[in-house]
Amino acid sequence: MRFLVKYNKFLNEKRLGESPVAQVDNYNISMSKGVRDKIFFLDKVSPDCIVDFGSADGFMLSEIKKINPNINLIGYDIDDEMISKSMIKHPDIFVTNDWNVVMSKISKYKKPAVFLSSVIHEVYSYSTGKNINKFWNDIYSENFKWVIIRDMMPSKYFEKMNILDVNKIKQHSNPSYLKDFEEYWGDIGRDYRNLLHWLLKYKYTNNWERELKENYLPITLETLKEKIPPNWKIIYEDHYIYEYFKKLIKNDFGVELVDPTHLKMIIENESYKSK
Repeated sequence: MRFLVKYNKFLNEKRLGESPVAQVDNYNISMSKGVRDKIFFLDKVSPDCIVDFGSADGFMLSEIKKINPNINLIGYDIDDEMISKSMIKHPDIFVTNDWNVVMSKISKYKKPAVFLSSVIHEVYSYSTGKNINKFWNDIYSENFKWVIIRDMMPSKYFEKMNILDVNKIKQHSNPSYLKDFEEYWGDIGRDYRNLLHWLLKYKYTNNWERELKENYLPITLETLKEKIPPNWKIIYEDHYIYEYFKKLIKNDFGVELVDPTHLKMIIENESYKSK
């Protein structure tokens, strides 16, 4: 849970609630898990260029390259340390911290796509309202043919508690981390969304001070859809329970998830004209 720690600096505005990632390598390893689930789109659309928005150390792009070496790849990240790591690990993949450079690069491609993998919540955690609006304007640029999203995403219809045993989850939670979470976000028995927030977060203790304050679930599926401009349409949608996460929760807490936790979505620009 990392990208956009420096997003407001990039926009020349005061940054909000930042604290550094204490163990960058551990962070990158955790983010690499489930990579096949994250690159679900490769057999559904055929971009000639992919921009990974928040590319970190370039791992995701390197996996895409293994599957389809013919796709042109661009990594975009504001964090200088991440860019340096990406250049060392994957010198054949272009990375930049300048969005204007990204726009210039993709202008020569006929079917470019921008990929958002677990990054939307970071935009909302570290940006002001003005910057959030700029983010969506940048993403829904007329220069992109597709916007591809894979993220944690509840529905507003799952706000109420479902059949999960909250007491059992509390009994099997680390009391210190649970105490921190509930002091900051409220009782996990308050509603399903807060409970899901805890279940999504409890494993990320390496950078706990920072992870604690990030809002993993700032918007619902319905709010996300409201952000889609009129000339764009959803061509693929899968609101689902991530199987690895489901097994993890079952093993650690003895409860069975029944409501969707993650989203895969592809949104196409209907007015896009190939160059």
